[in-house]
Amino acid sequence: MATSDTRTQLMDAAERQVRHKGADGFSYSDLSRLVGIRKASIHYHFPAKADLLTAIMARYGKRVMTAFEDYTQDLSGADRQLAAFLDLYRDALQDGTALCLCVAYAVSQDGLSDGTQREISQFRQEVRSWLEKTFAGAQTEGSVTGITHPAREAAAAYALVEGAQIAARISGDPAAFDAATRVLRERLVGTKA
Repeated sequence: MATSDTRTQLMDAAERQVRHKGADGFSYSDLSRLVGIRKASIHYHFPAKADLLTAIMARYGKRVMTAFEDYTQDLSGADRQLAAFLDLYRDALQDGTALCLCVAYAVSQDGLSDGTQREISQFRQEVRSWLEKTFAGAQTEGSVTGITHPAREAAAAYALVEGAQIAARISGDPAAFDAATRVLRERLVGTKA
């Protein structure tokens, strides 16, 4: 197996574990069993668990921001872009057993390394910035009702999806996410059925 393939498999397995169990909910022994390699081999790729947690957060941040860039380029109308944002966070729940990576990290934030916390902070700022630009565009085009302050809308929307994920995870029911985000979804003019 190629080194890069092993590294990717380790990151994939670790991300699944964090999203389902939290950063403290798995060990290198778990990864060893899941990926089928010795613990010593994991340490070759990621000397400490903190290195692994930072790497998966950095990769996750890039993946999400690429998705947001795609929404901006491919979806006409800020309302459709915001609907895609809501869908992304809804899909991260899977069947109510998982969370997006950033929310999953919040549960064990005190135990995270400075590097991981910096990645989380950078990611959160990038998401808020994208949301603010998207709400500003929605205000200009009139595609979302009731916008008076794009930065406040961005902060509220971000807190909304994170809180809605937690509610859905606690209940084990993605419908809780839908109920929590319904008011925002109803404000998206061009996406109403």
